[in-house]
Amino acid sequence: MKTRIRWLVAVASIFTVVSMAASACGSSDSEADVELVLDYLPGGIHAGIYSALGEGYFANNNINIDIQSPTSSADTLRLVLSGQASFGIAPIADVANLVAEGEDIQVFMALEQVPLAALMSTEAIGITDPSQLTGATIGVTGIPSDEAVAKTILAASGVDPNSVEFITIGFDAVGNLLGQTVDAAIGFWSAEAVVLELEGETPFVFRPDEYGAPPYPELVVFASTDTIKKRSGVVQRFYDSLAEGYAFALANQEAAVQHLADNAEGIDTFFSNAEFDKVEPYFLGPSGTFGEISDAAIRDYLNWAASVGILTSVPEDFITTKFLP
Repeated sequence: MKTRIRWLVAVASIFTVVSMAASACGSSDSEADVELVLDYLPGGIHAGIYSALGEGYFANNNINIDIQSPTSSADTLRLVLSGQASFGIAPIADVANLVAEGEDIQVFMALEQVPLAALMSTEAIGITDPSQLTGATIGVTGIPSDEAVAKTILAASGVDPNSVEFITIGFDAVGNLLGQTVDAAIGFWSAEAVVLELEGETPFVFRPDEYGAPPYPELVVFASTDTIKKRSGVVQRFYDSLAEGYAFALANQEAAVQHLADNAEGIDTFFSNAEFDKVEPYFLGPSGTFGEISDAAIRDYLNWAASVGILTSVPEDFITTKFLP
């Protein structure tokens, strides 16, 4: 009898240790409620996320997902920082600045592999190369990084950035370019350039990585360091679900955009397909992996961003790659 009791106690102790370990890293078989806040309104670039939902990949990984749209990118950051959301998608510069300021958040994957914010003009305006922008008027959203990106492109093209007038136009690059109230504007080539094309205009896009900046992902997925440490199993299952979702989307684009339309309000499938077409070559990293990030590439970006004034300082422990294949 004593032997049996000792055996039962031993089994119970082992079970307790295993349960505690599973809880600490995020059990692979327990359901998890997860909130994901997007960078903006849902669009073609997010089709793989909605495919993971529509095809049941989140459910297969025991994740109950709540996908939310922010009122602004600042809203995404606020919700994750306050613990009201598990994960967020935001521009890399916004996240890096918060980490540099001491916030306990960390990037664990990229949504795509190249900068989306670019300097743009149109055929109607007559600017086909940034070297033509001496003395020009350039529209910016008001985000500090806009001017830094524009000045990088101008300087690399032989234009004195001090000769240019920057005016704040908010997020109306399309309206200002069509109305020719500016000579060029900062916007996402994956979105605004698509709208310009649908309006019958020919956009000319000047990406910073084509004018001296290192290649970097515009949008990154991040969480609090507490989530990454204490819910690492959930983070892994979340990444795995997204990887499956984007693999599906890349192989079945129209079905993926339909998943987007079925699960998000106000989706124009024609525009979303056009947006997906633009970004499709850049969802996978150099090794063919979705979400790919590397210490070396991100360090190059951080050093460049600090040198041109996008970042106030270079943050430490900005990314983790442990959830990638």
